[in-house]
Amino acid sequence: MSWGLPRHGLLARLARGPVRRVVSPWLQRRLARAGREAQHWRLGSLRLRIDPGVFPPGPTLSSALFARWLLSADGPGPWPGRRVLDMGCGSGVIGLAVARAGAQVIASDINPAAAANAAFNAQANGLALTVVVADLLAGIHTPALDCILINPPYYARAPRSMPERAWFCGAGFEFFDALFAQLAALDLMRTEVLMVLSEDCDEQGIRQAGLAHGLHLVLRGRGQAWLERNVFMRVVRVAEEVR
Repeated sequence: MSWGLPRHGLLARLARGPVRRVVSPWLQRRLARAGREAQHWRLGSLRLRIDPGVFPPGPTLSSALFARWLLSADGPGPWPGRRVLDMGCGSGVIGLAVARAGAQVIASDINPAAAANAAFNAQANGLALTVVVADLLAGIHTPALDCILINPPYYARAPRSMPERAWFCGAGFEFFDALFAQLAALDLMRTEVLMVLSEDCDEQGIRQAGLAHGLHLVLRGRGQAWLERNVFMRVVRVAEEVR
């Protein structure tokens, strides 16, 4: 099992390989196009423009699954009045979803193009976001946060460009090492840290990066799109239990 998920059924296991071989060239063409020209995407009533070089919430669907879970009856709401950081915000879709539900949201990204894109989408949808260019928690007033939401880069390869930093966490999980080092300094019983991960990323590498800083990941929810499942995890201290 990966991330505590049951195995796919026999038909799904047999289908995943052929489906991926068919879908992969199409997905690569879509992502290449996203790097050249603006795309348009929607989540419920949100209308988003995805600028070139910004992580697209489609055709990969982890952001959409995460946003829908956050707003669901099984999610960590209610959101009105909660102070939230959407870390690595990309186009802003996750932060905008909880802002529409009443949260006070800071949206941050290391990529200036992504921060500008999130600000544009906030204005276009009539929602308030405080948008900053930041590397992880640098410059963020963390004691004021009730919740941190993260759709991290989770594929173990060294990024070769700013856009690739939205996909690849480093061959040695350097992104997660730096992230967990900063999260370990927070009061994680007060500030809820939630992230979405894929069943296809390296669970052992990510968990080991957390344990090196006294942190572990607890399953809070799950979602599925196509034949890929995503998990919604809470970051907690090893010695603490989630209430």
